[in-house]
Amino acid sequence: MKKLLLIVIFIIAAVAVNPTNGNAITGKQLFKKEECGLCHAINKKGGAMMGPNLSVIGKIRSYSWIRRQIRNPKLNFFTPNSFVIFDGKVYESNMPANKKISANNLNKLSQYLKSLK
Repeated sequence: MKKLLLIVIFIIAAVAVNPTNGNAITGKQLFKKEECGLCHAINKKGGAMMGPNLSVIGKIRSYSWIRRQIRNPKLNFFTPNSFVIFDGKVYESNMPANKKISANNLNKLSQYLKSLK
């Protein structure tokens, strides 16, 4: 019984130290649910033809940039249909806005993408 109590305390402490871990896991599920993988690849899984590979997006872009890109991608570029160089390739900024995503889900998805390094 004492060992079980210690394990429970350890798990609670681990979650308290890294509170975004649960959000990152949920964000990964949202990435699939929202079908982001149709255009974007992560670790060689998903469609890399239309959108950039997001495997290291968290190292390249800020959390606030990622949030804006999900909610309203045109805000990150000066004009509609702008071009951006990402991962050595040129992409047209034609990602659709996702204005209906809840603030909670937006945070979770952004945290997941920010964790990709």
